[in-house]
Amino acid sequence: MARNRILVVEDDEAISKVIVKNLISTGYAATPFYDGAQAAESLSIDADYDLALLDVMLPGLDGTALCRRIREQSRVPIIMLTAKSAEI
Repeated sequence: MARNRILVVEDDEAISKVIVKNLISTGYAATPFYDGAQAAESLSIDADYDLALLDVMLPGLDGTALCRRIREQSRVPIIMLTAKSAEI
């Protein structure tokens, strides 16, 4: 069985660890990043992910900008995560 690769970009390390732990426990291969710029740099080398989970508020490169960069490279599905209380 192929393991689906999921990119997890979340700057809150505690939240990231919970997400990654749950993904791994259900059979996914999860790769965490805590900074948008680091994730973008890694994606320029290896963009072979089946899903990207992106926090909106990230250091280095925010989630919206990272989403645009991912879109320039691939059609991987993206789910945006946020702790913002207001809807835009």
